Amino acid sequence: MEIKEKIAVITGGASGIGRGIARALVTAGAKGIVIADIDSDRASAVAEEVRAGGVDAEAYTCDVSSEDAVEGLADFVWKRFGGVDLLFANAGVVASGNPFAATENDTRWEFDANIFGVIHCCRVFGRRFLAAGHRGYICVTSSHNALGAPYPDVSGYVATKHASLGYVDALRSQFGEKIGFSVLCPGPINTAVWDAGRARPARFGGPVKGNAENAEYLKAYGMDPDLVGTKVIDGIRHEDFFIITHPEDIALPYKRYQEVKAAIRRQFPDFTLPA
Repeated sequence: MEIKEKIAVITGGASGIGRGIARALVTAGAKGIVIADIDSDRASAVAEEVRAGGVDAEAYTCDVSSEDAVEGLADFVWKRFGGVDLLFANAGVVASGNPFAATENDTRWEFDANIFGVIHCCRVFGRRFLAAGHRGYICVTSSHNALGAPYPDVSGYVATKHASLGYVDALRSQFGEKIGFSVLCPGPINTAVWDAGRARPARFGGPVKGNAENAEYLKAYGMDPDLVGTKVIDGIRHEDFFIITHPEDIALPYKRYQEVKAAIRRQFPDFTLPA
């Protein structure tokens, strides 16, 4: 899909990967960009940065865990720009710590933002794409965790990322002729995702401190979000379903495949496995 002169919406667009995508869209010649985020001040700052790059932009405060809020976002964008070509369902959060010590609020916060947020965005914008007969494009930010990276102390996050991949893959099988779909599966990126708890809504227990050690690791070793943005735009231009940031992550699904193969060999010794 070509990017030039397209209208794009980025949830979680106020920082990190979302900001990197916005900056890449400017370089690619997008016509207009809406920066949607729960953090109004940061969203406004990124929208101003986009405008300084010569692209029309708006900031919009949105909590994607609310379908009504996502409907409001879509209403705003259609009224302001007359339609949408690209949706980046990028907003996400992570809570870390012993999973057996996690509270219900911790887990519900992750699922509401990371999977229900994706569902709300895909459903709201997908319905409008179909109603307009317009082949829009949806790119969902998942994680290399969805490919098979079961990291300790983030089991809730890993579960949401597996769910997002499965959900979008099922949408592709049903609507792929009418809507384009990609899933971004980033490895370690230099973002503030570990500090997402600073904006945790009151209904989930209010703000919490992030994992400082993990944050420092990403700061030191994580990929530049601007590079991720360019990879996303390249992937969408080629309509790749999987957009990968770290090629070594091929080892993750391969390890899972080997484990499944070993299980089948033991459980079905007479079954002929494919080469």
